[in-house]
Amino acid sequence: MVEKDKPLVSDVKEKRPWAWIVAIVIVAIVAFSAGYFPFHPTTSSNTVNVQFYESLAPSEASYMNNTLIPLFESEYPGIHVTLVNVGSGQVSTDVLAMEKSGNIGPVVAGQDNLEIGQLIYSSSGNVLMNLTKTAPAILPTHLTPAGLNLTTYEKSVFGGVYFFPFRGNVPLVFYNKTAFAAANINSPPANYPQLINDARNLSNFTGKNQIMIQGGSTNGARGGSSTATEMYQMMVQFGGNPLYLNDSGDIHALQMLYNLSPYLNSGYHQGYWGTYSGLATGAYSMVDYQWPYVYNSLTTAPYNMTNKTLGFYPGPAGPVNSNHILGGDVLFIPKGATNVPSLEAFMGFLLSAQVQKDTLLNLSWVAINSAAYENLPAKYSAIDSALGNATASGLFLRNPTPWITEWQTIFCNVVFNKLFPVSGTPASNSTIPSLLSSAHSQMYQYILKNYGQANATLYNNPSAYAPITV
Repeated sequence: MVEKDKPLVSDVKEKRPWAWIVAIVIVAIVAFSAGYFPFHPTTSSNTVNVQFYESLAPSEASYMNNTLIPLFESEYPGIHVTLVNVGSGQVSTDVLAMEKSGNIGPVVAGQDNLEIGQLIYSSSGNVLMNLTKTAPAILPTHLTPAGLNLTTYEKSVFGGVYFFPFRGNVPLVFYNKTAFAAANINSPPANYPQLINDARNLSNFTGKNQIMIQGGSTNGARGGSSTATEMYQMMVQFGGNPLYLNDSGDIHALQMLYNLSPYLNSGYHQGYWGTYSGLATGAYSMVDYQWPYVYNSLTTAPYNMTNKTLGFYPGPAGPVNSNHILGGDVLFIPKGATNVPSLEAFMGFLLSAQVQKDTLLNLSWVAINSAAYENLPAKYSAIDSALGNATASGLFLRNPTPWITEWQTIFCNVVFNKLFPVSGTPASNSTIPSLLSSAHSQMYQYILKNYGQANATLYNNPSAYAPITV
């Protein structure tokens, strides 16, 4: 727990947690939730039973269970791996519980960048094992530039390695090329005014609203952070500081979405990171935004879209920038875990060129092993190009505060749900500044109560807790 009345940033000098968190998220992606998967068949008493904690989408968990883990176990017959697939945010809770019990066992964890930031604060940074000595044998020989920068930065700040980049994630906009062509739209919208205009034309042509967004996490439909994550990126593109909740960029982003809302698909209140099938079935023509894993899902059975029917690109530019949120996961071993050589073998397997290429092609996970990008099939080159263009347009990190979950809750309940309710009359466009002001005040009171006056005062600085450009 962070000591009250002690500024969060002051810890940098002593333990450097802010620098630690920033380093973690430089190459990291989105956290997904799914159910628990059963154990593999019983193994002999001499087998090391590794537990791998992660938050994966159902298709990702299936690929991990049915393809990657069996492949690893065939290469390492003395090691048995069980995926413990938990909901978003649960990895930290489980690891902290293990640490408290003193009974960890052979555990490897893959964790979202924001989760691990909260984990560091919750534990004063004392739950990660030092992996410096074995890092040369585990990390790929050829890391992507971001991956290399991460490890170099980590060593310079902490004098060692405590976590490895695992997989990255950058959101894209997906659209149905056939539907766009039928409405005489020759290319996807380059900016938000064009998005509103194209949405209007699609609605007039088809007789139904065609734009899907991730609005489901705000009304109890899905939970999680899908809506807040999408809005965070939109606010940044309008020049806002989303965590401050009350600057001109935040206001203008919500005003734009308010003007777009008449053309949002009726199902957007159910929209989340798993919403994409309507692009193939005709329920809607554009998903603004979505994680790149859906490319593989849409271009295989039962949807079987192709690059001729499925469009994807970085998305409309904001009036201030075209920056994209950079998310992802890192790998770490909890301090006190047993059978460390077996855990390191599994991490090395996950970071190998072949496995990184397999997850790139089958799950659209952004690889951190640069060798994974060699000799890619032509089918994938298009989505790879879109991801490259999104990266080139600019990347930023959400400031990894320990209270970002509460920020998401307050933003959704106080602002988003009032402007875009499931039922009833929405608040007017003119109320956006006052709604954001109210949300800011509630956030201030929460920080004051839980983190003390110094941190609450810092929150009142519009430039504090701003997005981190990378």
